[in-house]
Amino acid sequence: MASIAKHIYPPIVWRDRQKKLWNPIHKKALKNLPEERVRLRIMEALIQRGWSKHRISTEEAIGKLGDTSMRTDLICYSQQFDPKLLIECKAEYVSISAKTAQQVARYNQKVGAPYLLMTNGISDFWYAIDKESGKVNELNGHHPDFLDGKQKQPEYDFDDWKQRGFAGEKASPELRLWLEETLPNLWLPNDGSKVNFLTFSNSPSDIDLNHYYRIVQTSENRRLALTTLNTAFGGNRFVIILNKENENEAVLEVNLDVLFAEKNGNSSIYSRQGIKTFDLSNYIDLKSITKVDDIVKEIDTLFIEHVN
Repeated sequence: MASIAKHIYPPIVWRDRQKKLWNPIHKKALKNLPEERVRLRIMEALIQRGWSKHRISTEEAIGKLGDTSMRTDLICYSQQFDPKLLIECKAEYVSISAKTAQQVARYNQKVGAPYLLMTNGISDFWYAIDKESGKVNELNGHHPDFLDGKQKQPEYDFDDWKQRGFAGEKASPELRLWLEETLPNLWLPNDGSKVNFLTFSNSPSDIDLNHYYRIVQTSENRRLALTTLNTAFGGNRFVIILNKENENEAVLEVNLDVLFAEKNGNSSIYSRQGIKTFDLSNYIDLKSITKVDDIVKEIDTLFIEHVN
């Protein structure tokens, strides 16, 4: 079933021009790793549903298997501090397999939680342990009783978007209003659109292109990946990647702070043809567009005109 972490994004911080994940329980900066992103998303989903962060344990040591130390991803404790839920997190691109089930079952022999969750942040697999027989029963199509009826769509304000790396603190009042209206349309889709975390080997040091991207198919062999980013210095960028026949052909980078200040040279297209720097407002009135479909249509036309 769809994950409880759907539409939830992990908090980030910048440290020495490096983008790090932020663990709000331990108040600690962490490497931006796939499984860590999923773990933080699941943690936030549970906290949003009323689970106290003081009763969530991360990477708890539970003994050894041979020479290998066993550490759990997450354990949620009851108000009596008995183990209630054991959670195993995998990266978003990893399918939940029988091997995953064997691992969490083995861990639960040490933990003794009555509920189990295996998740990759996209799909959740819930199980309940029968008290008398010890049999593991899959909860097909529903959550445990203590989560039923508590599903929520995140309601992020500007500070929330900023803390998740989608907006920068230096946004002008006009840009801030545009971001507050545009970001929910971009990052909380209800049409089944894909949102993937993309990684790149090279990025400018103050930006870091490794981030979540909204993937939109514009034709049979043509896709756009869109994201909004904050920079290490609180700036705001809009980045769109053109992919044709599974090859990245061009990147449009819009400096939103410069664009909304109505200054020239606010946008650049990077492609095999070189770098083209220009004023986006000569082609698109981005300030007046907040719907994703309209933005995609305008940007795709721009790429057609400027990238062979």
